[in-house]
Amino acid sequence: MAKEIYESELGQSQFSSYLPAIFALAGSFVILAGRLYFGERFMTDGSLMMLALACYILAALFQLTNLYAPSEMARKIGLWGAALGVMFNLASWLVRWVAAYDREIAILRDAGSTETPWVFRYVPFANLYDLSLAFAFGAGIATLLMSRRRNFQVLAAFSLPLAALILTLARFIGGEFIDLPPVLDSYWRPIHVGVAALS
Repeated sequence: MAKEIYESELGQSQFSSYLPAIFALAGSFVILAGRLYFGERFMTDGSLMMLALACYILAALFQLTNLYAPSEMARKIGLWGAALGVMFNLASWLVRWVAAYDREIAILRDAGSTETPWVFRYVPFANLYDLSLAFAFGAGIATLLMSRRRNFQVLAAFSLPLAALILTLARFIGGEFIDLPPVLDSYWRPIHVGVAALS
């Protein structure tokens, strides 16, 4: 009986350790749905990126504080702050994808074309700003997944400042959309750049 209770509690605690990552991913898609519903009146990708930066900095401060003065409250604030940062970070990247697609549709309509381009063609991998958003998201989601284990929580104190630094540098790069040369305007570009970034 005691073994069954322990295994039940262990299973619940293992599932609950994934809640920050699930919350971040679900929340980012809710924000994407808001952008699709409200259109350009919704928050821009730059605003979402600045919210992600603020959340990463807050989470990093609490995780660093937890290193020197361990506190369950500091750990939880750092963890959920990182979850908010990941949510806004991914939402920024997804909203940028929608904005790039809308921009291209507007250019085509102004030129008199009725062509509707393939959505995957506009995955935000066109410049260093886009890649910085994607890399910071990768660092954030990896932190959430690794931090669920107590002995890896120290990694958050180092990876979250790195994600904040990357977003800060991205802000200085600038988030303007660029027109790619025709030789790079191919459906292979997001596949190539995406696989290279993932590796």
